[in-house]
Amino acid sequence: MSNPINPSCAVVAPVFLEYRDTLTRFIKSRVSDPIDSEELISQVMLKIYDYCEKLDHVRNIEAWLITIARNTVVDYFKGQQKKTSSESSLENSPEEMFNDIYEELEQCVPSLMKKLPAKYAQPLIDYELKGIPQKQLAVQYGMSESGLKSRVQRGRKMLKELFTEHCGHLVAEMGCNDCSSSC
Repeated sequence: MSNPINPSCAVVAPVFLEYRDTLTRFIKSRVSDPIDSEELISQVMLKIYDYCEKLDHVRNIEAWLITIARNTVVDYFKGQQKKTSSESSLENSPEEMFNDIYEELEQCVPSLMKKLPAKYAQPLIDYELKGIPQKQLAVQYGMSESGLKSRVQRGRKMLKELFTEHCGHLVAEMGCNDCSSSC
C-alpha cells in the first residue's frame, strides 16, 4: 500500500519542532488565553502541513512561519470579534496590532544595518540614526558631499534588500510593497 503523505511534507514535523518555541512565544504574546493559544499553535501546524510544498521555495523559513502564525492570530481575533460585538473581547485592537508591527520593523533596522559592509553601514548609521548632516559626514570621511550622498543611497538600497529578505513578512502584513514610500 502506498503512503498517502506527500514526500515533500515529511519535513514539516522537524521544521515545526525547530520553531515551535518561537511560534509559541509569538502566539502567547498576543493571545492571553492558554487554551486558545494552544489551539492556535495546532492550527499553525496544520497550515504548515497544508503549505508544505512551498517549503522548498521559502528563503526565510522563520519569517514564513511567523507570517503564518500572525495570520492565524488575526483570523482568531476576527472570529472573536464576530462572536461578540464588544471591542473589549479583543486582546489588541487593529491599531495596536499595526503599532506592534511598526515596533517590530523598527527593531529590525539597527541589526540589519550592522550586516551591511562597513563603508556603507557607518555613514548610513551616522546620517539616519544619529542625524549628523551629510556635509559634516563628508568632511569626517574625507569625501565629497555628492560621494557621501551616493554612498548613503547605496546603503539604503542594500538595507532595503536585507529588510525585505529578513522582515518582509512584517511589511507584507501592513500591505506595504514599496518600503521607500510611507505605508
